[in-house]
Amino acid sequence: MSRITASNIRHLWLPAALFSLFLPCTIKAQDSITLDYCYRQAEKNYPLRRQLDMMDNSNTLKIQNLNKSYLPQVNVNGNASLQSDVTKVAISLPKGLPALNMPTLSKDWYKLTLDLNEMIYDGHVTHYQKQVEASNLSADRKGVEIELYKLKERVNQIYFSIILLRQNEILLKSNRERIEVKFKEVQSAILNGASLEMNGSLLQAEMVRIDQQLTETRMDRSASCQMLSELISAPVPENTALVLPKVTLPAMAFEDKRLENELFDIQRSKVTLMQNMVTTKWNPKIFAYGQAGYGRPGLNMLDDEFKPWWVVGAKLTWNPWNWNQNKNEKQILAIQNDLLKTQQETFEKNLRISSQKDIGDVLKLTELLSQDDQIIALRAKITRAASSQLDNGVITASDYISRLNEETLSQLNREIHKIQLVRAQLSYLFTLGKL
Repeated sequence: MSRITASNIRHLWLPAALFSLFLPCTIKAQDSITLDYCYRQAEKNYPLRRQLDMMDNSNTLKIQNLNKSYLPQVNVNGNASLQSDVTKVAISLPKGLPALNMPTLSKDWYKLTLDLNEMIYDGHVTHYQKQVEASNLSADRKGVEIELYKLKERVNQIYFSIILLRQNEILLKSNRERIEVKFKEVQSAILNGASLEMNGSLLQAEMVRIDQQLTETRMDRSASCQMLSELISAPVPENTALVLPKVTLPAMAFEDKRLENELFDIQRSKVTLMQNMVTTKWNPKIFAYGQAGYGRPGLNMLDDEFKPWWVVGAKLTWNPWNWNQNKNEKQILAIQNDLLKTQQETFEKNLRISSQKDIGDVLKLTELLSQDDQIIALRAKITRAASSQLDNGVITASDYISRLNEETLSQLNREIHKIQLVRAQLSYLFTLGKL
């Protein structure tokens, strides 16, 4: 008989998605939990979520630094030098006139200054830098939101595996009870000489095999519960019932609501901002400056005494030609914008492909479920006939066990199909970004 373990659960569908109606998410003494509750708990407690506040704080500091570019910049500079020669003034006067007594400058010079520079107009560079930082923050936050959205896939993988393992355990227990009842009947027949002792041994061996499967299933379910507990940061006792959600699908028309598209839009908007920012490199920039100093010589180069001085003024800088560097940068950014556009188109195309697969899976599983009840009814009829044949000695216990396992497998298949249908519906909605 086929059985569900943690290893082969991975072969079932793993995508997560939104369903429009969950069962109530309240928990009564941890008797049951819903998928919606697990989603919210996982997102709320995932460490990555804490990055959102960190990003906001980092952006605030960056904007503060950009605002300070308009504040005066103060520098203290000192300089001492010894030179081989200094300026000399030699004027030849006509005879009879007294000689000019020109000062002699020292060859060792000293200067200590306090320099102030303040940006008056930076060509809108700071303005665009702030907008770029805002785009960076939006992109980073959207990236975190996308990762939190993907958490639901991991929650679904574990959540539905626990449900399948629990259902497998229920069917195994039911199977064992039926074999135990049959074993008691066969034991009575053996004592009366109406059945072979081998039939009793076969039934007993099958009960031991089922006990082994139950042990493995319980261990797998226990491990899965611990994994889910760790993921949602909340206790998930092994006796907790996981509610299978009810899903209502909208009209099966492609409608892309994925967060990745918002991220693409933010990134393309940022490229446009950076193109505009390149233009600002052509703009002139105006500074105000001031300098106060003390040293020898001062502003009067012919005075060889230590003197204080000051200077104030304004400065304009403009580079109207930079050998087409700005033009090339704009072309590079235009290429980046085209790359983002093709990435977004590729992403949407893959979503369309995935959505078509999900639709096919939903239709297929709906049809399989409609056939499962018919198969189960037929298998139950065969098992009842086999039970009667075993009582009459027509078949062996091995034949009866095979028929019983086939019936149990058909019941398990129905439960698997039921769960897979919910998974397929969720996968379809997840693909569209409606979770």
